[in-house]
Amino acid sequence: MPAAMHRRTRRARALLVAAALPTAAPFGFTVAPSSSECFNEVAKASDRVAGEWLVLAPEGAGAAAAVLDVLVTSPSGDHVYSAGGELQGSFAFYATAEGAYSVCFKNTDGVAPRDVSAKFTVGEPPDLIKLAKTEHLTPLEERIRSLHESMNAVRDLQDQMREQDERHHQMTRSTRARLVWFTLLEAFVLVAVSLWQILYLKSFFEVKRVV
Repeated sequence: MPAAMHRRTRRARALLVAAALPTAAPFGFTVAPSSSECFNEVAKASDRVAGEWLVLAPEGAGAAAAVLDVLVTSPSGDHVYSAGGELQGSFAFYATAEGAYSVCFKNTDGVAPRDVSAKFTVGEPPDLIKLAKTEHLTPLEERIRSLHESMNAVRDLQDQMREQDERHHQMTRSTRARLVWFTLLEAFVLVAVSLWQILYLKSFFEVKRVV
């Protein structure tokens, strides 16, 4: 087996051991010209997979010298993350299926190798509340209780405003209905009075004519 493949296998095994921990220390490797270096991260469904990397540019070289493509592939072959020509970057996602997620670094430069520093983690970060000291828990609980009471007060205020708005709508609908009926009654009375006046005047002139 070639020495390069031995080094790649040792790196992959070291990476798998580090991935079993909640956090992993950064490690370095070199990507040869026009070649790729790939690592596998074994994750269970719903595990958080995260990584970050930095291309170490040679002395006297600028950011343009970082000709490196990064590709993260799921166990089913789907591309979860991809980036090209960046000096540094990071990714984070939740695994949708159990299996090995491949992280590949491709050096598109056919002349010079690229030194890379990377770090990968699998699993949720440590719970900061559990790491808090005992004397810190009481103020934290007091703050949480205060926020909970404030949230309940806001919710009660919203319920009251909703009830008042509903009562206003009911009053508006009732007033509108009463106005409609009153308007119809008024129109009926006006028509009736007008007809009565016409009939009365007509009968009055007929009596005058007979006399």
